[in-house]
Formats: sequence, structure tokens, C-alpha cells
Amino acid sequence: MTIRDLIKKELQDGIDVKKKMLMTCIQAIEDGAVAIVETYYKKGGTVYTFGNGGSAADAQHFADELLVMLRTSDIPKDRLPLPAHALSTDSSVMTAIANDMGFENIFSRQLEALAEERDLVVGFSTSGNSLNVVKGIQLAKSRGIKTIAFLGGNGGKLKSIADIVILIPSTDTPRIQECHVAAFHIMSSVLEAMLFREEGIEE
Repeated sequence: MTIRDLIKKELQDGIDVKKKMLMTCIQAIEDGAVAIVETYYKKGGTVYTFGNGGSAADAQHFADELLVMLRTSDIPKDRLPLPAHALSTDSSVMTAIANDMGFENIFSRQLEALAEERDLVVGFSTSGNSLNVVKGIQLAKSRGIKTIAFLGGNGGKLKSIADIVILIPSTDTPRIQECHVAAFHIMSSVLEAMLFREEGIEE
């Protein structure tokens, strides 16, 4: 295999998984987008996101799209910032919790202090089994807070716990993460169309 062959294969693999998403993920992505709109428009809440490693980066990326904006081309420049917070960004808090209470509690402890019923909690785990993400979602559920899980493979433990499950039909971590980004970009696009585009969008 040449370098060019490998590049083509990687790109084609990503295309193939996205094609599968057309068959399996549309409803969940729509449900997630509507849940975010309701969190802001009806409840006045905050979206909390979290994950590990690349999924932590994806969680931060998602929070950024919500707080700042996804597109500048067809959305008014005075588009309101929406409250969103990625729980992996405060290294002092995370290391204190990990040191004193265990790494598995780095997200649930923060949610215990910050999250309210009007909020939305979003966890990213390619396996669905990351213990700290599981505990974060469980903490939210115990408080009656709506939850979304971005998962891959068979969904792991989180598939049966989260309210809305965006399950990427792949077991390959890079493909799963690429598709998580695609999914939350679409959700952000729907949100901006519903809340900020003059012509709006139909459900």
C-alpha cells in the first residue's frame, strides 16, 4: 500500500460511516438539536459537556460552537452567546478531584456543584464505558437533568442510561470521533437556524 492508497482508504472509510449515519442517526441528531434549543429557549439553562482525550477536545469544541457561533455567513453578527461549559478545561479542579476523590469523579463532582434541572448534560465516549463519563451522566439523571451521549460501537453502558443517544455505527475510534464532530456541527446548525436565522426552520 502506498501513502496515497492509505489516504484514500482513510477518506473512504469516513465516507462509508457517514453514509451509515444517514440510516441510523438522523432521529437522534434531531432529538439532540431540539433538546438544546429547549434548554436555551424554554428553560434558560446551560449545556455542560465532557469526555476524555480526543473526546474531551470534542466536548470543548461543541461548547465553543454553542457559546460563540457555528457560522458567520447566514447568521446575524449579534447572535446571542449561549451558556455552555466544557468540564475538562479547569486543570486545578480536575486534578484536585482526581487526587482527592478519584479520576472517575472528575465530571460528576463538578456537575454536583453546578448542574440544575433546567440544564443539559452531554457526555462523549467512543466506547460508552468511560467510568467518569458514565458517573457524570448518572449524576445528571439522578437530578432529573436531560442527557445526551455521543457514543460508538455497541454503545456500552451509556447506551441504556442517557436520554438521547447518538451512536456512530463504527468501532474505529478515529471514525467515531470524526462523526461525533459532524453530528454536533449539524445540531449547532439546526439550533442557529431555529433561534437566529430570520426565515427559521420547520421541525
